[in-house]
Amino acid sequence: MNAEEKTAWIDEENKIVSFHAIDNGKMIRKAESLFWDFISGLAKSGYRVM
Repeated sequence: MNAEEKTAWIDEENKIVSFHAIDNGKMIRKAESLFWDFISGLAKSGYRVM
């Protein structure tokens, strides 16, 4: 993994974002410059961040 990339797992069914692998989670990787805006957008749309 590139030092500038961040990783999270998204469980769309239960609306969960995790920074550790979770069951039913889809791993996503984004450049750090995009990652936090992406996570913020999910949180604003009702996702729980864990």
